[in-house]
Amino acid sequence: MTRAMKKSRSRQVIAALGSQRFFVCVVALLIMQAAWIALSGRYPMAFDEDFHFGIIKLYAHHPIPFWKVHPAGSDAFGAVDRDPSYLYHYVMSFPYRLITLFTHNQTAQVLTLRFINIGLFASGLVLYRRLLGLTGASRALVHSCLLLFVLLPIVPLLAAQINYDNLFLPLVALSMLLAFRVSREARRYRRLNVHVFGWWLTVSLLTSLVKYAFLPIFFAEASLLLAVAFTSFSSLSKLGQSFIFGLTLMRRLARAILLLSLVLAGILFFERYGLNLVHYHTPVPDCDQVLTVKQCSAYAPWARDYTFEQIKTGDSGNQGPFVYTARWLDAMWVRTYFAVDGPTTQFETRGPLTVPALSGVIFGLCGLVVVIAAGRRLWRQGNRLALSLFASVSGAYVVVLWVDEYHAYVRTGQPVAINGRYLLPILPLVIVVIGLGLQRLMRRASEAAKLALIAIATICLIWGGGALTYILRSREAWYWQASPLKGVDESLQRTLGPLTPGYNHPIQYLP
Repeated sequence: MTRAMKKSRSRQVIAALGSQRFFVCVVALLIMQAAWIALSGRYPMAFDEDFHFGIIKLYAHHPIPFWKVHPAGSDAFGAVDRDPSYLYHYVMSFPYRLITLFTHNQTAQVLTLRFINIGLFASGLVLYRRLLGLTGASRALVHSCLLLFVLLPIVPLLAAQINYDNLFLPLVALSMLLAFRVSREARRYRRLNVHVFGWWLTVSLLTSLVKYAFLPIFFAEASLLLAVAFTSFSSLSKLGQSFIFGLTLMRRLARAILLLSLVLAGILFFERYGLNLVHYHTPVPDCDQVLTVKQCSAYAPWARDYTFEQIKTGDSGNQGPFVYTARWLDAMWVRTYFAVDGPTTQFETRGPLTVPALSGVIFGLCGLVVVIAAGRRLWRQGNRLALSLFASVSGAYVVVLWVDEYHAYVRTGQPVAINGRYLLPILPLVIVVIGLGLQRLMRRASEAAKLALIAIATICLIWGGGALTYILRSREAWYWQASPLKGVDESLQRTLGPLTPGYNHPIQYLP
């Protein structure tokens, strides 16, 4: 094959990767993997599925999202009446109410809600596609990054469960898209798009009520908007004039809908975070600040931490931030590539499979080197506003996550609540920045060489990654007894297991 023919073939492959059809295949792959796990894994699965389903059922018998007192029989869910991460449960209570009109079979209810969650996660891919494209990355690169993302074992495992992260992810992407649009118009045209700004604020307030982990992202986005406003408008009066002018451009109905939505979101936000600050002097009070120790003891995460605190020795939890960070990174890595069952088997855990797990370490370290080496070029040649948004959001989110978990470690003496799924909102941002960095460093390399890197990364993740990690690591006790896929899972274990490195070592990499 001549060089010209190879170049033409490479361009055809790149065109295929950047096509709408390929992106549809990526979304379909996510849905297929998650649906497989949803139909295989018995309820409840590991990521607090019984907790989320239980609160959904509580709200299904409550017409409004407010509680006058702690609801009876809800001690196992913590301080429900003051928990700021409640909006997912309230929203999901409406499809649950509809489902109960047709069936009271819990299996049918759980499976229906699981498939709604898969749809929510899939919608996040559509939004992240637009978000990643803001960097100037080609569609082929964006689609390739999303393919690698959905092949991470934790991704289909999370998407298959009833969990608020499945709504959190698309809302994070939406808020970032809106923040970018407001910033771009302010910087480019010296005007404030009041309509988009209003919806960004509304979406951000509501996302904070889906999961309080959004607060650092909210802060990072708001800080970027303030910085852009400071550099784009010569004075506060100019900013005020632009705001008033933007209001006059909006149609009366659009203005009324936005104002109503913003007021509603503000009321909901203040009812939780504002009143929590007034009564408990913190936006997210601990369970025993709201309820008694006896009541909180029924809430498993609180009871676990409380027990660790009681038995903590003088040396535990005092290894320092550097030692803890090494343990934190190791635990995050393992829990991004592992498989885990629910409370029925006492959260039985199986370690990552060799090829995807080790390739993740290699790609991560190489990615860090790439970003450092290509950072200056990325900043000069890329979309600085998008890169600033990605960096500020990712930095604020990771720092607050680490600080919160380190504080829990110091308090309990144990590295608790470390989960790879917590990093999923920012992982697509990190992957695309690494991809852009590679493009800058390989600008003189052939297109075939660049495609070879994508192919190698994809093969490494396919060889035991994605839903295959769950399929090959699971066992009969993990499955629905009537699952149509139970026999298929066991057959795949017999046929693909021996071909997959690490299959015979189910606890490798586990501490």
